[in-house]
Amino acid sequence: MRTIVTRLAFIVTCTAVSAEAKQPNVIVFLVDDMGWMDSSTYGSEFYETPNMTRLAKQGMTFTQAYAQPLCSPTRAALMTGKYPARFAMHQAITGQSKAEPKLPAQPRRGETVRWPESKSHLPLEETTIAETLQGDGYDTWFLGKWHLGNQPKYWPEQQGFDKVICVGGAGPSGGYFAPNRIPALKPGSDGEYICERLTDEACRLIDNRGDAPFFMYLSHFNVHSPYEARPADVERFAAKIDKSLTHQNPVMAAMLFAMDESLGRILDKLENEGLAEETWVFFMSDNGGVHWSNMRGEYAKRFPVPVTSNAPLRGGKACFYEGGVRVPMIVRKPGTVPADSKCDQPVHAIDLLPTLAAIAGADESQREEIDGISLLPVLSDETTLNRERLFCHFPRSKTLAGTVGGSFVREGDYKLIRLWFGGDDGKHAYELYDLSTDIGEQTNLAPAMPKKVTALSQTLDHWLADTEALVPQWHPPSAVK
Repeated sequence: MRTIVTRLAFIVTCTAVSAEAKQPNVIVFLVDDMGWMDSSTYGSEFYETPNMTRLAKQGMTFTQAYAQPLCSPTRAALMTGKYPARFAMHQAITGQSKAEPKLPAQPRRGETVRWPESKSHLPLEETTIAETLQGDGYDTWFLGKWHLGNQPKYWPEQQGFDKVICVGGAGPSGGYFAPNRIPALKPGSDGEYICERLTDEACRLIDNRGDAPFFMYLSHFNVHSPYEARPADVERFAAKIDKSLTHQNPVMAAMLFAMDESLGRILDKLENEGLAEETWVFFMSDNGGVHWSNMRGEYAKRFPVPVTSNAPLRGGKACFYEGGVRVPMIVRKPGTVPADSKCDQPVHAIDLLPTLAAIAGADESQREEIDGISLLPVLSDETTLNRERLFCHFPRSKTLAGTVGGSFVREGDYKLIRLWFGGDDGKHAYELYDLSTDIGEQTNLAPAMPKKVTALSQTLDHWLADTEALVPQWHPPSAVK
């Protein structure tokens, strides 16, 4: 089997920036908890995202972009170009995360599987996108949700960013309306909405830029809980509720609308400053949408519906089904990326680092091995990516799809899911889907295709060994003290 990991070695060609060429600016616009179908751009009849559609018409829309099932692992993958299994970051970072994760000696009470602990921070020894671009002459800016280490010693300033306005954890204390608290940000007037404020600060950074190219990572809190939106926007979408539609939550719609407005303001700023032609814009989400009811207070009473729906995909956030890991992604670069184009090839958050390094013309000959591959060839033409497989490792006692934790490998259109010890007598259970005909993962082909299951299971085992992933262990009742 060809080695899964690829080595970054960028040779100056027409797909990379030459030493003499002007380095372009780069913006990564990351949305939190936005599902694959959470936009009018991708087909929703309820949500309104005109600026996403504007970006898509000017760039390339990806129909099979992948993230991890939860936010911190995706953010780690994006920053390092590596699967987060390599440093045991399987879950969102919380107070239960560990600096040195391991496999517990005993399972939790009432369980028969020892589930691995998860990393509490992005290791400082990992080389990030920001450090890569910073070393190549870029000004590097971070705004918004970091969630790669709650302690300041693991914040963006320690990972290659020159200017930082961030919350280290999941969100600002006090919610999304001022008064709230965000380090390095002066408090706004009461009622100020965090999505607008971050956009103000992003535009201010562009206004005050120097001569160097810039890399801006704008990581929005929207549309993660708490579900708080501008009241006028909520009422606007409440008036649109139609029970025949897949999406019916006006608070979610209002949060998406504000996010889209932020995107539009960034695009307008680039155009007004004469920067649009020399700036790459990458739009992506960190995992699938929240497909259960999670509203609070007045909104929970008024709108007793799920936050969103990922249909036709199965599941959502915190699931290894497509609804949890397939996300929207759009890339724009006038003059390079064909306008109003689509890419149906599988790509992943791990691909951003090698892509951005190639864009910057960075010397990566000494870089350690990573998992991502540069997307520049497919962004500039119809080249087929040299990718055989994608992987995901999500070990936890229970997922929000109601299953035990699992891992998957996607090879071509086939996706094999291993449910760790989900069968009888401590055996794994397997689900096999052909995504070319069953995007909703409804027909399990595993019983009918045992040879395919065996082959892909072996491939998954090789990958888990290669990444030195922490894997669950069966702990039968007789061994439980």
